[in-house]
Amino acid sequence: QPTGLFAPTSRFGGPEDFVALVDACHRASLGVLMDWVPAHFPDDPHALGQFDGTALYEHANPLQGRHVDWGTLIYNFGRTEVSNFLIANALFWLERYGIDGLRVDAVASMLYLDYSRPAGGWIPNRFGGRENLEAIAFLRRTNTEVYGRFPAATTLAEESTAWPQVSRPVHGGGLGFGYKWNM
Repeated sequence: QPTGLFAPTSRFGGPEDFVALVDACHRASLGVLMDWVPAHFPDDPHALGQFDGTALYEHANPLQGRHVDWGTLIYNFGRTEVSNFLIANALFWLERYGIDGLRVDAVASMLYLDYSRPAGGWIPNRFGGRENLEAIAFLRRTNTEVYGRFPAATTLAEESTAWPQVSRPVHGGGLGFGYKWNM
């Protein structure tokens, strides 16, 4: 669970060292996929939670903004600023570091408002359903942007439910992922 979404871990050295690693992988005919985590983020004091003293990146209501299993915060995909920040982050890794794709972590937890929550422990969407409409729109837009700007890139959804059309293109009604990693 990263806190510095635009910086590679120092275990890879500085940014130029990470670029060199990706280049070396490419010279060896290896693609580089990044484990990208837009589903949730840590509530560490030095992270994004309550960033400006308010629920800026997360929902204010813990029934929407806290992941009970992992003790993490859930991004508020309905806020344009939050979705734009995360999409810019995905595109940044593809453009700046030359990675070949994104393995999107915990997609199932993004799709369902009641994911891992007891009855009464979640808030339905505006139609009364359990689908997270804002997260669905975010995933579709992310995949549209990634494939629109980087046609050779790949996106993989780590998705463990029977959600339909995960890897169908957005224009065909799907989420737009290139692949589904079925756990």
